[in-house]
Amino acid sequence: MTATPDTKRATLDAVRESHPEWPYAPDHDTVHSDPWPLAWDAAAFIEAWFDHPEHDDVENAIAYLELDASQFGYDVTDWHFKQPPEALLKAHILRIVKGWSGETALHDYLTDQSKLVDALGFEDGTASKTTLWRVWNTDRIRAEHKEILRTIAQIIVNVAREHDVPAPDEVFHPDPTVDAPEAIEQDDGTVRDRTIGKTREIWKHSKPLITDNYHLPRAENTEIHENAFWEGHAFVGSREEMYAENGTWNFAAETTRDRVQTGSTHRHHVQKIGPDQAREMHRETTKDLIEKAKRKAGISGGVTVAIDITKSNPYRTKAKLEFDEDGNVTNPWLLGYKDDDEDTSADFYFQWASIQVVEFDLPIVLDGLPVFRGMRRADIVDQLLEKATDMVDVELLLMDREFAHDAVKDVCEDHDVWYLNPGVMRTSEKATCTRLRQAGELVHIERDESPSSTAQRERRTLSDFVEDDRDDGDGDGLVRKQVYVPAMNADRTADEPDEDEPDRELASDEEEDEDELRQELLHEFKEATESDTEEVGEMFGEVLDEVREDEAERDLPGNEEDTQLYMLFETNHPDIDVPGDDEPSEQEQTHMVSRVLRLYKKRWIIENGFKQVKSFRVRTTSMDHEYRFFNFLYACTLYNVWRLTDILVKLELEAEAEFEDKPLVSADLFLTIAKDYRIIGLDPPD
Repeated sequence: MTATPDTKRATLDAVRESHPEWPYAPDHDTVHSDPWPLAWDAAAFIEAWFDHPEHDDVENAIAYLELDASQFGYDVTDWHFKQPPEALLKAHILRIVKGWSGETALHDYLTDQSKLVDALGFEDGTASKTTLWRVWNTDRIRAEHKEILRTIAQIIVNVAREHDVPAPDEVFHPDPTVDAPEAIEQDDGTVRDRTIGKTREIWKHSKPLITDNYHLPRAENTEIHENAFWEGHAFVGSREEMYAENGTWNFAAETTRDRVQTGSTHRHHVQKIGPDQAREMHRETTKDLIEKAKRKAGISGGVTVAIDITKSNPYRTKAKLEFDEDGNVTNPWLLGYKDDDEDTSADFYFQWASIQVVEFDLPIVLDGLPVFRGMRRADIVDQLLEKATDMVDVELLLMDREFAHDAVKDVCEDHDVWYLNPGVMRTSEKATCTRLRQAGELVHIERDESPSSTAQRERRTLSDFVEDDRDDGDGDGLVRKQVYVPAMNADRTADEPDEDEPDRELASDEEEDEDELRQELLHEFKEATESDTEEVGEMFGEVLDEVREDEAERDLPGNEEDTQLYMLFETNHPDIDVPGDDEPSEQEQTHMVSRVLRLYKKRWIIENGFKQVKSFRVRTTSMDHEYRFFNFLYACTLYNVWRLTDILVKLELEAEAEFEDKPLVSADLFLTIAKDYRIIGLDPPD
């Protein structure tokens, strides 16, 4: 808890200065006449409380709230409880804030929160469940005073959100009464049971956010309710092999609505939604979800996000395609490649970039962007960061090698964001690998002084990097660094397309699968760095010794064998220092690097997320890139609902540790339950 008696005194001084009449209630008969001055006094205190920079916790605010039980109609002498009445009233404010209807959840929660119990003012532990029940249910509090307590609880939530302090709605609180098993697997019946309830509850609260923020460009004199389109789109997207044309007939057969749109009408109106409008609607929905769902203070502070690009299902037909004189497709939104073999059909794709929070507490897609031929990676990052930084406080951006460009680094620093990504091994970096191999170094950090122009970079000679060390600098400030770490399987990774070749795709599914093995590199490096440096040396010693034995037969510095021994990362993260005069030991350097590079594992949340978004996306053969992009982004909205359901089930079953980097509730289970129980797209009211 961040508050202290000193910060409370500062709050009291501030509220007395801003509201000289505070406290207002002591001058009124709040017991028999007008209890509302109690709410006014609480509101003034809470406003001043959250204005203090060190106050970022709702439970803390309740504990320090100025509250006199006698003003709520209690004659303290009539109490037969051993617990202070103020503590009991604050406990019920906490219950209301948490959204719990009964005392069981409150008592179970307080039982495990000894510090909170003390802060609320309880003596000798929390009150019994019976005592908590009597306070609220035996006429000890008049209906008017109960309403005041509810009002104070809502004020706390509202003011906390205004100050970006986590204060989730009832549905986004895990149920503390759930008995979590000792071990849990995805296929456990307990997972299904909890998912059924949470899916229904979260969709009930999320659907109004969607219908409030999504809008169709239609005339006002329409007969079919607009919500039928969003319900229908969610319904069709969650069914396999279903398209808008035939899906709306199935939707009409299952929905409780009297009238729904035809497939052609549905597509006609949805196709008129442009990318900018679609992005804004998704962002507004996501911001509302964040506000209602965030729990940890971490989401209010700096968060880690990832940016990546995904593609639609391949388009393998010559129909409706136009080519220029060089044989290239003239549609700038249709990317991919054309095989020279006449017997092989061309594979073309629509591509979308997205930015996603990869923190455990809220792994949701913030924004998306359609990608056109020739679009610079720096422009993609700039547009996504511009909007994402308005939604959350972005601290670190994770990217893959496709974004390893100086212009991207410039954009990150323009937005005050740290970045971390694998680097591209060009001539100078390959030569550095040779120098590291010759010196027997396992981990190496140096200042990234690469020029912004690749042409300038290539004009530098190998001797610049082999004969002399680069200028290390002092490591202060926002310094760009290059970090070399052991990469035993680096030969199995494939570089992403270069910015100069934005349209190139991986040649085959096999090559794409090999590219996913990059995660193994990080896993092996993590295991290595958790050991002492001596053990790390032993782990890689045989490889390095064999390399040294063949040194006489090797080519010039920068050969592929040396390059495969190391993996290069680029970052401006301040927790990695460029060695100065007092160079740290190899063990210290290894641990310093590992603490930051382990963060890169989070990027696989977005990789796996792309695969799951397809489960929510409406299928189409349309060549309209705007319609396809809307389908993708609306699927991301539904994906966010699923991820929030998954997080809550994890918390209730205490499975955060085992399933930190992967879902406990699979997308298939979520959609199966949504369909079996007629949840997604059907029953919730307008």
